[in-house]
Amino acid sequence: MRTRIWLIFFLSTPPLAWAQQIVETGIKLYHTPSATEISVADIVQLSRKKQVIVFGEEHNDSLAHVLQNALYAALLDEYPQVILSMEMFERDVQLVLNEYLSGLIRERSFTKESRAWSNYADYAPLVQLAKSKAQQVIAANVPGRYASMVSQKGIGTLKQLPKAAKSYYSLFELPREDNPYRQKFYAAMGEHAHHMGPSIFHAQLLRDATMAESIVTTWKKNRKAKILHLTGKFHSDEGLGTVAAVKESKRGLDILTISCFPSDDFHAPNWEAHRDKADIIVLTDPNQPKTY
Repeated sequence: MRTRIWLIFFLSTPPLAWAQQIVETGIKLYHTPSATEISVADIVQLSRKKQVIVFGEEHNDSLAHVLQNALYAALLDEYPQVILSMEMFERDVQLVLNEYLSGLIRERSFTKESRAWSNYADYAPLVQLAKSKAQQVIAANVPGRYASMVSQKGIGTLKQLPKAAKSYYSLFELPREDNPYRQKFYAAMGEHAHHMGPSIFHAQLLRDATMAESIVTTWKKNRKAKILHLTGKFHSDEGLGTVAAVKESKRGLDILTISCFPSDDFHAPNWEAHRDKADIIVLTDPNQPKTY
């Protein structure tokens, strides 16, 4: 409930003003290249020479969602076109998403037909802001059914899909066993992943490759725009996952990475311990309620 009250209050005030209030109440931001604590206004300025901003979140972090709204609003105040790219929507619902943004269908129909996440309320203000500003929103992710198919039956099953399905996913090269992302994935999954074999990791790579292709394709069509991509932080931390796939697909594309998460050292941050995660580290107060 506190998160919802914040949203109602902050949406009625200037973006950078309410962003600063958020930071003061439960968020700390750190720019790793300069080793300094920064503000939301600084992120906007750091974005000036970047084409893509990747915001890695923990999906149930209430403060992360409030900060995302603040950042998106502030970016729109500074730049004429800021395209919102979202892991939370899958490519095959782009038409439904566009219909909602155009005002052709009601939100209730949109959330049902787009298979919106159960915590869509956390992202709704961003989508509504994009709608009010006539900004694009990209359904960036691979359809979940294809990721599940690969996880259960192997990557070879993609070849069995009809040609019409090819626009919904992106292929990728299999990494070596010493690949750092592969090692990180198996460490996070534990023995469960090893028992399932490589397919579960291939499903993860399918998500990353598809989101990366969505970002790069969108940028090629809108080279003067900023792209703000929202994703789970595992897909972007340490410059791995989706971030690595974007860089591989389009070398030279300037990306600003953000890693946002609740941290037990919030009141006395050990920034050095977090610095490898992203260009900007965002610590949120772990005592604040989660959205689910």
